[in-house]
Amino acid sequence: MPDIHIFTGPPGSGKSSVLTHLAPDFQTVSEPARRVLADQRATGGRGTGDRDPALFVSLMLRQAIDDQQSLRGVSGPVICDRGLPDLLAYTAYWQLPDGAIREAIAAMPPPEAVFWFPPWQAIYTEDAERTLAFGGSAAFGALVREAYESLGFSLVDVPLAPVEGRAAFIRQRIGV
Repeated sequence: MPDIHIFTGPPGSGKSSVLTHLAPDFQTVSEPARRVLADQRATGGRGTGDRDPALFVSLMLRQAIDDQQSLRGVSGPVICDRGLPDLLAYTAYWQLPDGAIREAIAAMPPPEAVFWFPPWQAIYTEDAERTLAFGGSAAFGALVREAYESLGFSLVDVPLAPVEGRAAFIRQRIGV
């Protein structure tokens, strides 16, 4: 298995921008939630947070497991925009059962590092998939952080800096 590094934090904290910046030099995995939302909206599906939160979480779990399985045989560092523990924040937010997510987490090797992108209002924007106001995003981020910490993960705080600075910080921590 590759060395998995997870980017996590509240929506709109810059994870995807830094991931895109690092993508030419690393194997990357994009955020399951955005892919599920795009698919569900394109097909008229009901697996979105506003229509059927339980289905949305189930689809994200399936996508995250498929992503992890697709990494078998890959060597070197891989950066994932969110990890399985992020799904615990969704279940907490909607007060849904989390047993299947906890089983999936237990079955996967632990990540090499979890990079925490803090809430950052200066860069926060809403879009078709990110519809929470900044305060809601920060509150959801607190659920995400709590999920990782409750599982015993140590988070590496990513500094508030331009994309290039954040990418340099992560490269240094990964050792590449």
